[in-house]
Amino acid sequence: MTALLGAAPLLRLDGLKIHFRTRGGDVRAVDGVDLEIRPGEIVGLVGESGSGKSVTARSIMRLVPMPPGKHVGGRILFHGHDLLGLADKAMQELRGGRIAMIFQDPMTFLNPLYTAGEQVAEAIRRHQGLDRAAARAAVVDLFRTVGIPNAAQRYDAYPHQLSGGLRQRVMIAMALSSRPELLIADEPTTALDVTIQAQILALLKELQAATGMGVLLITHDLGVVAEMCDRVAVMYAGRIVEQAPVDVLFRDPQHPYTVGLMNAIPRAELAGVAPMPIEGAPPDMTHPPAGCRFHPRCPYREAVCSEDDPALRSVGEDHRSACHFARRKQFVLTTALAEIDRSGLATAIEESAR
Repeated sequence: MTALLGAAPLLRLDGLKIHFRTRGGDVRAVDGVDLEIRPGEIVGLVGESGSGKSVTARSIMRLVPMPPGKHVGGRILFHGHDLLGLADKAMQELRGGRIAMIFQDPMTFLNPLYTAGEQVAEAIRRHQGLDRAAARAAVVDLFRTVGIPNAAQRYDAYPHQLSGGLRQRVMIAMALSSRPELLIADEPTTALDVTIQAQILALLKELQAATGMGVLLITHDLGVVAEMCDRVAVMYAGRIVEQAPVDVLFRDPQHPYTVGLMNAIPRAELAGVAPMPIEGAPPDMTHPPAGCRFHPRCPYREAVCSEDDPALRSVGEDHRSACHFARRKQFVLTTALAEIDRSGLATAIEESAR
């Protein structure tokens, strides 16, 4: 991984708020998110389903339909320029060009009426201005790069004729076709089995190292984050509640929600010990609780937690937490080992890369 420490952020979310109008009130899906991605680093965005991860990703790409969505506040800065102020045509040029995205379900975004190769070639022609023959040759090279066997023949295959792993590789090829500076990967391996998942992750890691692009990796799997990422941001109820370098976060979590996520993971070294689920359920985001949004589920809560909304503050070098009691209370993991067991995923990635 080649993060440029001290470099200006490639992408910065500054107090981003995206809400959705409903009959029951506004759903505060993204409600004041601050996040940075530096050139050449992989940042993980992790949290339960419904925490706002995918809406954050789609907001960066300006793919949230408005209405029912609405931009309530904040900025999305790419190289210091606010994407929310770009004209639609300029954003279309940027989207799929300098910023690209891999979605979790390729069948939703691949057109069943066109071959896989045609769809990637169309993106290449749009962004690079190549003719059909040159675009076809470029696609075949890309297919080989992303590990698609019989690349020339696969060009003429329709999406339904490809396996889930091959469809995801086509999506990766499409995303990389314009040599993006920023790649957003939204749960890119959710629908795949463990072996194919490891292959796709190994491919993303290899391509990121080769190109130096920044990556925002959205996932619910802390094991994937542990193996893939430089830094991680933990999201709960529309907000970032903790950010840190990945090793620091797993060694020294400073938010009860992060601790809860770690305690809920089955651990190979804890045979016979059941994982500890986080009690309760995420809040109704039309009427989020006052104070800390996690306090109704938090085993460390005190009266101040229901009254005062904690800011995301520094608790160490490049480590921030939105908890009143960060560094003031001992948050207990279920094991003396404070790191997630990475060996299974790491071994699978290494084997798939051979």
